[in-house]
Amino acid sequence: MAKRANGEGSIRKRKDGKWLVTFPTGLYKENGKREYLYFYFNSQAEAVEKMRQLQNEKAVGVCRSKAAIKTGDWIHTWIEKYKAPHLAPSTLTSYRNNFRVHIRPYVGEIALKDLTTYHIQKMLDNGNFRFSLFIKVRNVIHGALEQAVELGMIPKNPCKGVAYPKDDRKDVWALTKEEQQRLIAALDGEYYRTMLLTYLYTGMRAGEGIPLQWKDIDLNKRTIRVNKKAILHHDYATHSGKQEIQNFCKTESSKRTIVITAGLVAILAEHKEEMKKRAAALGLEWSEDSLVFWNTRNKIVQYGNLKESLNKIYRKAGIEDATMHTLRHTYATRCFEAGVDIKAISEQLGHANVKTTYNIYVHLLEDTKVKEIDKLSEIDKFIASEDTTESAVVIPFPESGKAV
Repeated sequence: MAKRANGEGSIRKRKDGKWLVTFPTGLYKENGKREYLYFYFNSQAEAVEKMRQLQNEKAVGVCRSKAAIKTGDWIHTWIEKYKAPHLAPSTLTSYRNNFRVHIRPYVGEIALKDLTTYHIQKMLDNGNFRFSLFIKVRNVIHGALEQAVELGMIPKNPCKGVAYPKDDRKDVWALTKEEQQRLIAALDGEYYRTMLLTYLYTGMRAGEGIPLQWKDIDLNKRTIRVNKKAILHHDYATHSGKQEIQNFCKTESSKRTIVITAGLVAILAEHKEEMKKRAAALGLEWSEDSLVFWNTRNKIVQYGNLKESLNKIYRKAGIEDATMHTLRHTYATRCFEAGVDIKAISEQLGHANVKTTYNIYVHLLEDTKVKEIDKLSEIDKFIASEDTTESAVVIPFPESGKAV
C-alpha cells in the first residue's frame, strides 16, 4: 500500500490481527497536541473503506472532533486572552457585555465543534436586535470563531453564512439653522450654556469635552487639543455605569487639534475669567490644569447629567428627537454648507480618513454637488436652443452618408 501524505491518516495491521485506522481531524486539543480518531476493523477492505469515507467527509468540511470545549468557554477565552490586551476599555466592556448578555445564554453550552450557522442565526434573530447591535454581537462571535479556525480548533467559521437583517439605521440629521438659533436662545441662563455651545461649535464627541483642561485650549491661536476622553463602563447585567477618564484617544485621528471660531474664543475667554473668580470665592485652587467645565458641585461633569440637561433644553426650544450627537452633526453640516473643504472637516471631527466623513455625510455632499453644478448655468448660453441669437455658435450635424 502506497504511503499516504501527512494529514491523510494511516492504516496498519495490529499484532492481534485487527486493522487500525488512524485519522487526524486536522484540529488540536486544548493541550496543543494534534487530535486523532481511531477505528478498528477485522479486514483490510473494511479499513480502506472507512479511510475513504473519512477523507471524503473531511474534504466537504465534516468535523468528527471529539473535543468537548464549549462555545461559551472559548469565546470567553478569546476575549480575555486575545482581545483584552489590544482593546480600548470601553470597547472591551462592550465585548464582555454583549457576550454575557446576548451570546453565552443561547449558544454557550453548545460544543464548539457542533456549533452551526443555524445556531448562530437563531440566536441573532431571536434577539430582535437593532441593526447596529446585531453587527456588534455578530462581530464578537465571528471574531472568536475566526480565531478558532486559525488555531485549528474547527475546520471553518459557521458565522460566515449568517444572513443580515435590513439596515434600519437612519441617515444622520442635524438641526436646521432656525432650530440652531432656537437652541442657542434656549441656552440663555442655563448652567451648561458654555459647555454645550463648545460642543455645537467644535463638533467634539460627547466624551471629549468633559475632561478638557485649560492647558488644552489656546485662545490666542484659537485651538483646542483633544487628547483624552470620558468613557462610561456600562454593565448591562446590573444596569449601572461608571464614568472614567481615559488619558488617551481610541485612534490617532481622534487625538487632534481643533481650530475654533472667533465667536467661541470670546465665549471661552469670558468663561475662563468667571471660573477663576468662582474658584477664588470658594477657596479652590485654579491653574491651567483645572477643568474647563465643572458641575454644580465643582467636580467633573457627569455625562448622564449633561445629557439630561440638554434634553430639557431641547424641549424648551421645541426640538424633538435630537441627541447629544446631534450637536456634532450640526457642526459638520454648517461646515459643509459654508463650503469648508471635506479634508478640513474630517480633521476637525477626528475621523480616521476622508472616506469616513464622506460615507457619513454623503447626502450633504450630493446637495452641495447640485449647487456647485448649478454654477455652470452661466455657460448655458453657449448651448443652441430655440432662443438662440444670431451670434450664437451652432454646431451642424453632418449630412447623411458623409464622414466628419
